[in-house]
Amino acid sequence: MKLALYTSPVSRTFRGLSPFITASSIAAFLVAAPLGLPGAAQNLDLGLTSFSNSLQLQTNKVNSLKNLKYNIAVPLNISDLTPAKLGDGSFQIADLDFTQSVATIPGTNKRIGFEGAATLGANGKPTSARLYSVVAGKQVPKICPIQIAQTKIAFFDTIDAANKQASIWSKDYLVYVTANKEVQKDAAAKIKQLNCKPDSSGVIVDGRTKNVSVDFTKVWPLLPRELQQPAKNGPFTYGPQVGTDIFVVNARKLYK
Repeated sequence: MKLALYTSPVSRTFRGLSPFITASSIAAFLVAAPLGLPGAAQNLDLGLTSFSNSLQLQTNKVNSLKNLKYNIAVPLNISDLTPAKLGDGSFQIADLDFTQSVATIPGTNKRIGFEGAATLGANGKPTSARLYSVVAGKQVPKICPIQIAQTKIAFFDTIDAANKQASIWSKDYLVYVTANKEVQKDAAAKIKQLNCKPDSSGVIVDGRTKNVSVDFTKVWPLLPRELQQPAKNGPFTYGPQVGTDIFVVNARKLYK
């Protein structure tokens, strides 16, 4: 089954496909290769963020994504707590599944897709411009694996703006997905200093969070039309749909 990614109103040149929850089970997590991308434009980075209602659903998604060769940034495994393996937040197409959450802004707990503006790649062929995300969390004290009380996610169209935001957040949050290597190195050091024992699968930051803020204010023109004005006004915020927690997955794959 192939599911077309939403295209941004700025660039409608490309059609992407990504993992998505389908059929009767919310845990059925399927992946298809990019669809309809012309020629070399199929070399595209897909960034994925998904909310789940339970640890089991999150685990199912992570296992499916690993089988499909996605790099998992959240939940964070202790084996990935190195500069070479931590997520740098860089992508060209985003697929965000916020359906398993409660949104403070009506109509925003949905699947949201967007991509960088149309541009030409190094080979002179059409592609999507690179975008950047920052993911940060405020730790719940004295819990292992590390749980996050509040998660912040923000999107940017320049690496300088993304790195600046990462530096600001790093004063109060663990910033574990960012292109800012100094900030990321500091977050890794703080996690190691906690001397927190990972779970049986090696997870050290489990992606469990009480609420999530997602800031599109720097990329709002790239979003579907009906979301542009609310995204321009300020961050979208989400709480748990079931129980007291949202379980976050953040992953990335280069489609060739």
